[in-house]
Amino acid sequence: MKSEVIVSLTPIQDDLWKMFHKEVNEMIVTKAGRNFFPKLEYNVKGLDSNKFYAMRIHMELADNNRYKFSNRVWMHSGKGDEQMEGRKPFHADGVRTGQEWMNTTISFDRVKITNDMKASNPCMIPLHSMHKYVPVLTIFEAPSDHPFAMHSTSEPIASVRIPHTEFVAVTAYQNQRIIDLKIQFNSYAKGFRKEKQESRKRKADPMFDYSTDESSSKSCSPYNRSSSSSPPEISTSPFPTIASPINPYFFPFPNFSGLTPTSVPPQMPFPLSFFFNPLTLPIPSVVKEEKDSEEDVDVTD
Repeated sequence: MKSEVIVSLTPIQDDLWKMFHKEVNEMIVTKAGRNFFPKLEYNVKGLDSNKFYAMRIHMELADNNRYKFSNRVWMHSGKGDEQMEGRKPFHADGVRTGQEWMNTTISFDRVKITNDMKASNPCMIPLHSMHKYVPVLTIFEAPSDHPFAMHSTSEPIASVRIPHTEFVAVTAYQNQRIIDLKIQFNSYAKGFRKEKQESRKRKADPMFDYSTDESSSKSCSPYNRSSSSSPPEISTSPFPTIASPINPYFFPFPNFSGLTPTSVPPQMPFPLSFFFNPLTLPIPSVVKEEKDSEEDVDVTD
């Protein structure tokens, strides 16, 4: 008897989605793209341990309405905009066995949502602002562990919509309560923390960055197990490479080999003749130069 496929969110993310859903969740969409928060992290049970599967995510319109936030509540504001066919990226891990999928958290943390309908990055899913969407996880059975290719005959074995993952796409948060929740639970919501905005400068990680642009995002193309790359070359020299110093003299010294003690040296070309006569200046000792240079250092702030 074929077992039923069961899909659920991870416990932590499930609690967060339910909390945000009570306030009508909002997700920022920008031209550069934004990650989801709460996150799309799933657990799957009921797959055949020895068969191969591929996972796909896409955003589905919850209804055909456009929304507006007025008097602290969300309400319909007319018919929704005409929608183009949505992008449906597969999970970056590609094809894996049922046992491997069931033993790990299925996270779509590389997927971003954007309001740029012409975005070419496969990780970016274009959405219309002020429309309500719900994420849909679709599971396909694959014939082998090679990269999965969609055909007209490819039928999913499961397609799951979790109602409390519904959200409104916005270009700026509307509900102050949603802002408060994002600040409280999302460590990347530093833009709203005024007291830490100047002191905290996070290193950008494209995989988890909630404000980076699409050009810095990691690829969400399915992983090819047969591909490999050579490690980068590492220098074995114990000393750093130092560039050759630049010769500070732009003009050569004149030839003094024919001069006698009573003869007068010829005028030197600019700039050296302007500064000194090489026959009349004393040659300071190296020790005195070092001592003088130490004394001339100004250490005061």
